[in-house]
Amino acid sequence: MEHKTTPTRSKWYKWRFIGLAIIALAIFIKFFVMKDAEDESLAPVVLIDLEKVAFKSEKEVEAVLGKGELESYWHDAKAGCDKCPKVNYRDGKVEIIYINEIADRITINGLSEFSFKSNVVLGLLNLKRDIDPTFENDDVMRWDNYEKYTEIAAFSKKDKIDYLLIQSKSK
Repeated sequence: MEHKTTPTRSKWYKWRFIGLAIIALAIFIKFFVMKDAEDESLAPVVLIDLEKVAFKSEKEVEAVLGKGELESYWHDAKAGCDKCPKVNYRDGKVEIIYINEIADRITINGLSEFSFKSNVVLGLLNLKRDIDPTFENDDVMRWDNYEKYTEIAAFSKKDKIDYLLIQSKSK
């Protein structure tokens, strides 16, 4: 006894194959071609690895950022700083105030090429956890007590980052 397929049944198999191919193509496009806003990397580049700079001595920071240039001495009684060195690195792009001989107040300037978004700000500092800011408006984003840092603040200029201020230990 021979088994014959009817023309209708043969057409059904062809359409089922085409349907599966379309579904497979749609799944491929969804997962490998289209990018969600959530899938954005934290930042296009890491400007400074905060873990390797904050709470470090001048010599340790110099090993990471290169030779620094003493700009002036900073005074702040509240922070317990009478004559703390203020040192510029990378042609003034990074400014660090050493309080009690550790890199405490870190300012990063000249970031106008980066969007004023929390994931970008944290990514520029090589911080892995994308935590919502404690305070946010059109001009400022601030994280209080982000992991071991007292404060991280980002300031904007026309929807771009103007500069970042990190306070490691002092308030």
